[in-house]
Amino acid sequence: MMRKWPWFRGEEGTSVVEFALVAPVLFLVLVGILDLGRAVNAYVTVSNAAREGSHYAILHPTAAPSAIASAVRTRVHPLDETKVVVTSSYYNGSTFVPWPLGGVPASTPSPRAVPVQVAVCFPWSAATFIGQFFPASSPPPSSAQCAWPAATSYFQATSTTDTNR
Repeated sequence: MMRKWPWFRGEEGTSVVEFALVAPVLFLVLVGILDLGRAVNAYVTVSNAAREGSHYAILHPTAAPSAIASAVRTRVHPLDETKVVVTSSYYNGSTFVPWPLGGVPASTPSPRAVPVQVAVCFPWSAATFIGQFFPASSPPPSSAQCAWPAATSYFQATSTTDTNR
């Protein structure tokens, strides 16, 4: 009996073809796992930086907003600190207002608890298209200082604590 394709003698090239078909999928899964790790790292870092910023603000109620921002930026080490946006505010009895240059005004005649709020924003982009299915935050941040284009993913964390002032 004569073979139909005489040049085809066996299965010597099948493993190379199978590897060529499977390798891109495995590589995409690996990069997706790394993306997920980067996203979790950014989320945890931004959350902790917001907590550290509010902690600094209650310990230093007369600090300038730039000092609070510097304290936060020292806590975002793996992230690019130039992209971090920090807003600090305090509760004046009816609403949260921006942190004044001289710090939270002292209340008279006796100190009272004043809620202090520090918000930290950080833009984040995925290395693969998989990250588009899991946006970092939505809806856009309310602060004008944290507003990025609509297509930008970002992480935002807010920490509120009380200080006696």
